[in-house]
Amino acid sequence: MTANANRKPQLDEVLDEFSGLSSPPDAATLRAWTKEYPEFARELVAFATDWVAMNAARVERAVTAEDVDVVVNRTMSRVQAVLDAAERPETLTDLAADIVAAGHDFDSFQRTVGIDRSMLDSLVMRLAKPATLPALLVRLVAGALNRPLDALRGYFRLPAQLAAAHRSRTRPAPTQVDFAMLVQHSQLSEPEKDRWLKEPPDPGLQD
Repeated sequence: MTANANRKPQLDEVLDEFSGLSSPPDAATLRAWTKEYPEFARELVAFATDWVAMNAARVERAVTAEDVDVVVNRTMSRVQAVLDAAERPETLTDLAADIVAAGHDFDSFQRTVGIDRSMLDSLVMRLAKPATLPALLVRLVAGALNRPLDALRGYFRLPAQLAAAHRSRTRPAPTQVDFAMLVQHSQLSEPEKDRWLKEPPDPGLQD
């Protein structure tokens, strides 16, 4: 991870350096790279996944043309997802739809960001007080969606909303809570909870 700190690295530069590792990355190495380059977290995870799969195939048997086709198809699908994401509206108003447009399902998005479904649902409905959201969370979500940080900050500043199936004219507006409460009531492991609870809030959401 030697990209020049004075300019924003390009995806191909990061992947070139990543591919220079002596072997497919383990979980700790991959986590370090995605933390260093959160804007490319999805691409790094996808690259590592294919690398591990191809390495395993070499051990078990010779790589066939079909193996290559599978990897190429996966890569083209991801490229198309990135292109589709580039055509999305600049203003983010629907996180759930944006996750799908970015090429994720909810399960893959949760794994990429490191949250559980209850936390994701709360982020979709903006039930966390913006000023309590960790900077790391904002960076990881922005990277997974291929969105600028300010687009995510603008989204989280919008009013909280109820799930469509439960909206009612007579029900009070939903109450926002500290992000720490979402963590404490999640299904994450205790070490994962501790990690999130120690993360500092995003300074861009303090105003």
